Amino acid sequence: MKKDKSALGKITRAIAWFMGSWWSVIFHTIWFAVWLIFNFNLNILTLWVSLEAIFLGIFLLMSSNKSEQDRDRQEAALRAQDRKRVEHDIKLDEKADRQLLEIKKMQKKLAEDVEEIRETLKS
Repeated sequence: MKKDKSALGKITRAIAWFMGSWWSVIFHTIWFAVWLIFNFNLNILTLWVSLEAIFLGIFLLMSSNKSEQDRDRQEAALRAQDRKRVEHDIKLDEKADRQLLEIKKMQKKLAEDVEEIRETLKS
C-alpha cells in the first residue's frame, strides 16, 4: 500500500488514527471532566463538540476515501499480474498443443512406416 506523501494526507491519517484510539477516549473524558468540574458554559462545549463531530466526520471520510483508492490501485495491480499470468499460461498451452500435434504426426508417420516394413517383410 502506497503511503500518502502530502502533508494534509498525513494529518488526515493521524487525526483518523488518534480519534479511533483509546488516547482519544482518555483525552475527551479528561476534557469533559475538567469542563464540568470548572462549570464552564455548556453551550460553548456543545458548539465545540458539534464542530469537532463535523470535522471528525470529514476527516474519517477523507481517510476512508484514501484507503479505498489505495485498495483499488492494489487490486488493479493484482488484476494486471493475473492477466499477464493467464496470457503466459495461454501461450504455454498453445505451445503444448502444437507439440502434441507434432508428436501425433510423428506417431502416425511411424505407424505408417512400421506397417510398410511389415508389408515388405511379408512379401
